[in-house]
Order: sequence, then C-alpha cells, then structure tokens
Amino acid sequence: MLSDGSIYSNRNKSSRLKRIRKRLRRLQRKLSRQYRALKARKQKEGRSATDLNLAKTQLKVQRLYQRLTNIQIDNQNKIIATVVRTKPQWVALEDLNVSGMMKNRHLAKAIAQQGFYNFRVKLITKCQQLGIPVHLTGRFEPTSKLCHNCGTKKVSLKLSERTYHCPNCHYTNDRDLNAALNIRDTENFALAY
Repeated sequence: MLSDGSIYSNRNKSSRLKRIRKRLRRLQRKLSRQYRALKARKQKEGRSATDLNLAKTQLKVQRLYQRLTNIQIDNQNKIIATVVRTKPQWVALEDLNVSGMMKNRHLAKAIAQQGFYNFRVKLITKCQQLGIPVHLTGRFEPTSKLCHNCGTKKVSLKLSERTYHCPNCHYTNDRDLNAALNIRDTENFALAY
C-alpha cells in the first residue's frame, strides 16, 4: 500500500497462483512416490522405466518452480515501475525484521512467498539509477501504532485489527494506510544509498 491510498493486490492469493501451487504439491507427492518405488526396485541394475519417469517428473516440478518465480519477478517489476514512473521526491520504506517474522510458523510461508528482500533491493537500485532518494524507516519505529492525525501511540494493537481507531482524537483509517502515512512523514530515517 502506498501513502496516496493506492493498493496493490497480493499476487499470492490469486486463483492462478493457487492453482499452480496445487499442481506443484501434487507433482511433489508423485515425485516422492516415484523415489520410493525406485528405492524398492534397487535390486535391478541399469536404467529402468521408473528412473526415466522420475526425471520427467523432476523436470515438471522444476518448470513449475520457475513459473512461480517468473510470476513473482514480473509482479515486483511492474509495481516498481509504476511507483518510480510518477517521479516522487523520495521513496520511503520500512526496514522490516523479516528473519524475526519468519520465526512465526503461522506467517512464515506467506512471508517467504512475498520476497520482501528482492523487492527492496530492486526498488533501491531503480531509485538510485533515477536519482530518487530512498528513506529507510527503522524497524522498531511504531508506524502502525502511531496516530497519523495527532501522534498518539496506541499501546495494544493486535494484528487482527485492520482499522486504526485513535482513542484520543477518534481518527479512523485503514491500519496499513495509517502506517504508510507515518512512514512517509517520519523524521527518523536513514538514506538507503
């Protein structure tokens, strides 16, 4: 989400990617069964039909992984191109603790599929080529908990609360948009390059 309110959909939740991942799971189960069958037939010497089928299935799995990677790279490049094309004065990013978030076993898979680091590196490189400064907000800056309107810090904010309600000034907004506005306007930042 950007500070101007534009939202980019999560490609990992699209029906196309779900379908590809479902096919990948099935092929990986098939590959595992073929490995077990090959292990059971180890008494035979030489290449068997199972060995050749195993190679075909491995190739199919590799193609699906490549397809998923290409879709992710394409989506990241399109988002970066639209952000940079507007020629902003600066681009502000939040320095996320991805390794810490990966320790949460409920979120780890979804976070790993997003490719935060690759997105950040590509965006910084593109901005550097065009001379756009990149502001990195510290990872411990309370961007989600601060009210953008009055600056009050909300002490307890659960991940399930998707709208931000300020107890002080009764400001209500989407939680991600509030965080994006705080990241944009923060004074505590470091330049990325």
